[in-house]
Amino acid sequence: MASTWLWRGDDSELASVQSAESQEGHSGSATVAACAGMRAGDAVIVSSLRTAISLDAYSGVWIVNAGAAQAARMSAEQRFRIWRQAGLSCVVEGSADARIYRVTVLNLEPHAIHRLVNGRSQLLTAEGWPEAPQLRRVARVAVRALYALGLEIGEAEVTLSDEGRAAIMSAWPLAADTLQGAELARQFAAKYAADIAGKQGRRLLIGADPEFALLTTEGKLAPASRFFGEGARGAAGADAMYIGRRLLYPVAELRPDPAETPAALAANVRRLLARAAARIGDQELRWVAGAMPLPGLALGGHIHISGAPLTGRLLRLLDCCAAYPLALVEDPAGRGRRPRYGALGDFRPQPHGGFEYRTLPSWLVSPAAAKAAFALALLCAREALHMPRIPAQEERFAEAYYAGDRTELAGCLDAVAEAVSATESYPSLARYIEPLFESARQGKTWDESKDIRGKWRIPSSAQ
Repeated sequence: MASTWLWRGDDSELASVQSAESQEGHSGSATVAACAGMRAGDAVIVSSLRTAISLDAYSGVWIVNAGAAQAARMSAEQRFRIWRQAGLSCVVEGSADARIYRVTVLNLEPHAIHRLVNGRSQLLTAEGWPEAPQLRRVARVAVRALYALGLEIGEAEVTLSDEGRAAIMSAWPLAADTLQGAELARQFAAKYAADIAGKQGRRLLIGADPEFALLTTEGKLAPASRFFGEGARGAAGADAMYIGRRLLYPVAELRPDPAETPAALAANVRRLLARAAARIGDQELRWVAGAMPLPGLALGGHIHISGAPLTGRLLRLLDCCAAYPLALVEDPAGRGRRPRYGALGDFRPQPHGGFEYRTLPSWLVSPAAAKAAFALALLCAREALHMPRIPAQEERFAEAYYAGDRTELAGCLDAVAEAVSATESYPSLARYIEPLFESARQGKTWDESKDIRGKWRIPSSAQ
């Protein structure tokens, strides 16, 4: 069973956090016991807000709230810079007509949402994602703001305007030496142990819902709804998008069956592309994918993962080992997709019990790009509890990713390749991953203007 430990600023004083169930009848001061052995897959909660923990301190361990000390020392201006870089709207204080919410976050999920009114706090929801769309928007902003600061447990204050726009005001880590922090640490320990135990023995599956666009011979967008109807129906359909104030369905989206291997999932994708070709019929249209094949049109290549627990460690592995390498080979025009889309750590829970990683652009540009994305996501999911450390966590790489600075971002590639190739999963996945790394080393990029049907072997007289 995975254990959770508390780090208060000194490696010699590591203590074991007892779950809420095992602490019934005890006071909050008894939530920790003497340090015993630590194993790969355990979690360490950083409680010190004064001393920064070394990210290399513990091998194969999830360091929760690794950015706690840095976040506690940041000025509001520094926090706002990081949040704006990640595509979040920021406000110093709420406007007269804005509602203000305080969101408590536990392991990247809303634990409680309070509305703040005239100095008073009103509890609206507890434990889990709320049903109300506006409150879900508030919760997502809070989670993203904490994640951008290197936090998985903390609180954030978010404003919501009458138009439904959510903006971050402030966010901070919660130390376990407070009553609230100690209770959250206990609940985290119980939930993390249960999540790990619940996933053991389950099949690890990857799925996807990549997007592509249809362009006329004049280079204009042909709405996918002409061929697929409106909405997410069936294995292929048209995805909704607001253009101005109008809800349109301009983009085609595939929803292949999940699979256990990159090759099997790629075969499922190709099968749907062939089915879509039969449905579209118009051979003069050009099918394009990537990050932004048309100015202002951002496309995504979301990856679905089930059978692996959602943790901040897994998300950061996906960012460093999948998003960074793909950003190195994307068309330079793809930089325009970020930060409104493609934010690091962007995810959504899914009804199947897994989650959707939403950071990646549409890898439908080629089967090779698709298989590389699948293989890296699968490797991260398999190895999240075992990889000794997360590579390329320096802030300069995140800045380079958002800025589209390929030269600076390329500095992370050797560390990422070394970490990935040292895993047990790598030998079976290397044939999919290595071509991507080699293209990144050579400075090659994909061409988003090309018709994707050629590389996927989908017949077209217009190619």
